[in-house]
Amino acid sequence: MLDYLMNLRIGSKLVFAFGVLILGFGTLMYSTLERFVGLQETEEEQFKRSFERISAVQELRININAQRAELLMAISQETGPQSAEYEAEIRRITAENNRVVERLRAGLKDDQEGRELLEQIEETRALNASTRDNQIIPLIREGRIEEARALIMGIQLERMNKIHALGLKLTALTDQRVAQSLERSGAILEAQRERVLILGLALLVSGALFAWLLSQHIARPLSRLTGWAEQIARGEIPREIPDSARQDEVGRLGQAFVNMSQYLRELVTELNESTSVLASSSEEILAATAQTAAGAQETATAISEIATTVEEVKQTAVLSGNKSQMVAENTERTRQVAQDGRQSVEETLQGMSQIREQMQAVAESIMRLGEQSQMIGEIVASVGDLAEQSNLLGVNASIEAVKAGEAGKGFSVVAQEVKALADQSKQATAQVRGILGDIQKAMTKAVLLAEQGSKAVESGYQRAQAAGEAIRALSRNIEDSSEVAMQIAATSQQQMIGMDQVVSAVESIRQASQDNVGGARQVDLAAKNLHQLGLKLKGLAAKFKL
Repeated sequence: MLDYLMNLRIGSKLVFAFGVLILGFGTLMYSTLERFVGLQETEEEQFKRSFERISAVQELRININAQRAELLMAISQETGPQSAEYEAEIRRITAENNRVVERLRAGLKDDQEGRELLEQIEETRALNASTRDNQIIPLIREGRIEEARALIMGIQLERMNKIHALGLKLTALTDQRVAQSLERSGAILEAQRERVLILGLALLVSGALFAWLLSQHIARPLSRLTGWAEQIARGEIPREIPDSARQDEVGRLGQAFVNMSQYLRELVTELNESTSVLASSSEEILAATAQTAAGAQETATAISEIATTVEEVKQTAVLSGNKSQMVAENTERTRQVAQDGRQSVEETLQGMSQIREQMQAVAESIMRLGEQSQMIGEIVASVGDLAEQSNLLGVNASIEAVKAGEAGKGFSVVAQEVKALADQSKQATAQVRGILGDIQKAMTKAVLLAEQGSKAVESGYQRAQAAGEAIRALSRNIEDSSEVAMQIAATSQQQMIGMDQVVSAVESIRQASQDNVGGARQVDLAAKNLHQLGLKLKGLAAKFKL
């Protein structure tokens, strides 16, 4: 079992040791707590029972005094046959005392001495009740007050005092039981304190023992390993390190030291052999790198000349590309102007078409106005005829009025007014006819002008259509030229991109050649450093003592 524990990992050993200690302390604390809780519950129960017992005894004594007081009140008031209320109160108190006695009996079931005192109280109480119910109360009912008072102040008082004395004994017994319980609890606490002290000391001793064993089991092997590590740090590789059969971290560390020492011995041996080879090889590499550096320098010079030529070609291509780009931009602007012109012609054609339609609508409106003016002329002619007829009627009416004499004077005035109105209508009709004549002349001119305007609009519309067709053809030609110019510009741009790529490639080649030159120089320097390193390694390897 001990070997198994010693072969566990260090973490498992620590967990085991601290686990045992923690388990012991936990067990100790749990048992102590359980004991304290049990004592607390026992004491609480004991105090509760004692309090209930004492309160029950006090209640019993108070109730007996109350019964005595009721009897004395009944005697003092000489109620005689009217004592039913006092008797009812006495019976109620008696029933309450019976319940109190039952509680006491239940609380004293485990106390023999207490039960004996309670039995004596019960005997005395029974005698008291018998005398009260069989002698005193009947005497009070019969009005024999003095005889009842003699019994109350005599034998009943002695019995009550005896009950009080027994109650005091029961209370004292209860206090004694409480004191005994406290003594037992104190003894239990003292024993528990001694047990806790002993177990605590045992756990402390166990912890110290575990610490000492772990220190001996871990610290001593680590001290030996530290000595070997210091020896290796000084350059002295131990020839033999004893193997350890332990399976924990310390054992594995010791085995790792054994393997490391063997590996270091092999490594130093191979290092001594390799440094000799390295020194001779570095000299050969140094000579080869010098030749490589010279060739790389010549290659870099040739590539620089090629890069200069390519840069000149690139400048020419850039100039050509800029020119083609300018041509493309000018062509694009011309195409945009032609597009705007075509759009303007289209809008003009639409406007001319709208004007032609409006002129036609105006001509039609003027024609309708001419027709309506003729109709108005006819109406005016009809009104003139009516006015002429009204004038004739007025003349005829005047003639008839003259013939009538005095009776026709009023009618003659009306005839004159009608004739005057007819003349005014005739004049107004003549004026309207003149105005209509002027309107018809103006409308005739407007019709002629509308026809001329319509013809001019139609002619302008046809010319605008011809100009639109010419501008459309010109726009198509310009668009074709623009596409060609854009293709030329795109080709030039691609050529510029290609030249940029060529320049970039040549620049990359030149940079690579420069890097090769720098690399060759670095290789040359590295070869020199390698040669020096070989010499240093040879000196370092000589410091290890196998």
